[in-house]
Amino acid sequence: MSLSTEDNDGVSPTEQGPNRLTRKAALKIGVSAAMAGAATPTLLTSAARAAQTAEVTRERTVTLTLFHRWSDPVGLKMVTTLFDKFEKENPGIKINNAYQPSSGDTYQPAVRTAFASSTPPDLATDITGAEEYNLVNAGVLRDLTAFYNAHIKQIATPGAIVGSVLNGKVWGFSVGVYIGNLLWYNPDYLKKYGLTASSVHTWNDWIRQLQIIKQKGGTPIFFGAKDLWPGGHYMTDLVQRTMGNERAVALYNRTLIPGSPSTPKWTDPPVIKALQSLLDLKPYFQSGYLGETNAVAGSQFLSGQSAYYEQGLWFSETILGQPPTFKPGAILFPSFPGYPGRQTDTTIGTNAWLVSKKSPNWDAIQKFLLFFYRPDNIAFLESKYIQILPYKFDPHKLDVDPRVNSVFHQFLAEQNAAGANGTILYNDSLVNVNIYTKSIWQGSVGLLSGSLSPMQLGTQLEQETVAWQKSHPK
Repeated sequence: MSLSTEDNDGVSPTEQGPNRLTRKAALKIGVSAAMAGAATPTLLTSAARAAQTAEVTRERTVTLTLFHRWSDPVGLKMVTTLFDKFEKENPGIKINNAYQPSSGDTYQPAVRTAFASSTPPDLATDITGAEEYNLVNAGVLRDLTAFYNAHIKQIATPGAIVGSVLNGKVWGFSVGVYIGNLLWYNPDYLKKYGLTASSVHTWNDWIRQLQIIKQKGGTPIFFGAKDLWPGGHYMTDLVQRTMGNERAVALYNRTLIPGSPSTPKWTDPPVIKALQSLLDLKPYFQSGYLGETNAVAGSQFLSGQSAYYEQGLWFSETILGQPPTFKPGAILFPSFPGYPGRQTDTTIGTNAWLVSKKSPNWDAIQKFLLFFYRPDNIAFLESKYIQILPYKFDPHKLDVDPRVNSVFHQFLAEQNAAGANGTILYNDSLVNVNIYTKSIWQGSVGLLSGSLSPMQLGTQLEQETVAWQKSHPK
């Protein structure tokens, strides 16, 4: 008997059994299944498609942990708004807003601990200069030189990387600059004595004004020495003007960078001139200045009780919180005839974004940095925090409080005009912390109280610097 192979493919009906398919039947079912499969996507609801997309997005989402000190109400609201904007523009990246208390006593140690941990933040802000150098030497930071040259250099203005360059490499980018070497003035108070701050360019110009005010029974300067650091600020202002920027930085580096040249010295004539000049201001401070806090001194100035008050651009925030009856102005600290420092030179304090060497999220970090330093975001940050970000943008986009708008625009222009070599850090950012707290902060009070002469203080600073260099060979 012959058997047909058309349907059973050479297999007897008995072998096929009740669940076995012939090749032809299998092909028919396969074609039908393929057609059904091809039609399946058209049967998915939009909700199902959205769920699939969300699942893929979740799998691809990167979380950047940003460790920073914008924890005050104004600062936190500002960066939260900015971070939300970034997330909307970059749906695959989420920000872990790891803000910390701003106090320097706790924040700097927290940054060191965070970067040294097994799970460091992707980025953190920290003070440039000594603090940043320590992190570089600890090997915890990513070298940002290539990124700087490719993306930041062309938009940077003076101050963008001051205190962030070590061993010829760039390790951070400024997130805001405060000019520190300012003399705030009360134009109404000066007018009573026939004076204007705009005519003060040199130390001699200023001393003449102080003498006139004092002789006529006024108070030339309010000063709060009790907090120690204000005296250190005066020492920074004065040393920068008598030494010039390059030599001042070289002097400070001797306390911080192993193998630095042995000159200039703290006992050099320009340094002693600066220390003596602080003493020369004693007759023009208010009575009881050694026991006065900086906050009270600033408050007294704003209540109209003196002509001048030395403080940085951050004093704008105090002005907004304690509006005076006059419109405060400010000038850069005067220069000394015959000495290299210029009145146009600025002294700044600045924090920078630093990137963890361990972070696996470099692509996302680059997107964030490019976003952060975009001109529209620079204008937003400057307007909200009254702090200069040293990058190019359109200043007409600023929306600064009218009470400090003119002075902010003035010093934005001053900072931009300082030039590449016209800006240095404050001594408390560039000098070894143990040396500046003891012999600059406390030393300034010792000088003003009469327990130290200028040469004695200079000698003390030099001895401490030499001792540090010996204990830290290159």
